[in-house]
Amino acid sequence: MIIRTVDRGWGPEWPIKQYEQHILDQYLQPVSNDSVPTVVINSTWYDDETHQQTMQWLRQSSAERLILVSMIDSAIARKEKFQDLGLPVYELGSYPGSHEIVFWALVLDRWSPSIDDSELMCTDRFAHAFMCLNRKPHRHRSILYKQLQAKGLVCSNLVTMGSDGDRAERSLPEDVTHQELSPNSAVRNHGIVNDNVSLGLMANWQSHFLNVVTETVFDVSRQWFVSEKIFKPIIGLRPFLVYSMDGAQAWLDHHGFQSYADDFRDITDLTPRDPTQMADFLAVVDAQGPAYWKEKYLDLLPKILYNRQVFHDLVAQTKTKIKQGFSCQT
Repeated sequence: MIIRTVDRGWGPEWPIKQYEQHILDQYLQPVSNDSVPTVVINSTWYDDETHQQTMQWLRQSSAERLILVSMIDSAIARKEKFQDLGLPVYELGSYPGSHEIVFWALVLDRWSPSIDDSELMCTDRFAHAFMCLNRKPHRHRSILYKQLQAKGLVCSNLVTMGSDGDRAERSLPEDVTHQELSPNSAVRNHGIVNDNVSLGLMANWQSHFLNVVTETVFDVSRQWFVSEKIFKPIIGLRPFLVYSMDGAQAWLDHHGFQSYADDFRDITDLTPRDPTQMADFLAVVDAQGPAYWKEKYLDLLPKILYNRQVFHDLVAQTKTKIKQGFSCQT
């Protein structure tokens, strides 16, 4: 039985938060129905003050089991924070292990608009080598943006960069309006709307060949968290690269996705798995022009379609896991 839930994250008025709760209600139903006193701790915005208060309460409580939840954002609370309590601790959501739930794949599956494949595979409209969208100006995103600026690649490609204020450093001249699915999503936050689920203006999407993903976290394979950003090129039928410590290779391999990092040996020995080589790599791709981009896209299309099927399989497997419910077997 769940005797307490600690959650200082998104409010219940937001649809994505409601969806997270819907998933938890299903998956944790066996926990709610058993006799083991359980505390659920949601890691979203779990700060030091909240942790101190939670630990103080736990030491005086009758809790016999802890379940850490991290689905909306990268995990802050991990097992190690609670090891001196001597309680079994389970990690649920964006953690490696049997209780992993790839939440943002489910979000995209639920809310992303359906688009005909012919619209997504229209290679005659390629006008830009790549798209690289950045809303929150995290440090790793700012580093890549400055490198792209130095190489003159920002203006010739679809690149954005938000700010800490209400005016973006660079935004797309046209795009779609956002859905109110999450907090702080309006343009006044970082100067770019937080479009969680769509591909944006279709004319923009159709005009780029390669998608460069700058995830919420820089070391995806260590922190084991991905947002909607990595899934948009997968469902939007684009080859993609992840600007990360290892190109997110370990995470991609674990979930069955095929990487594109080695598919450009015909034009360069640079590897986009190395973040220090990403800007130079993109400069080489940019220099090839639309004829190459079209030919390479058609060459990669079997892999592109394969990765989309892996996405659908991942969603189906995750939904089955949620229906089966929580088990203490790890």
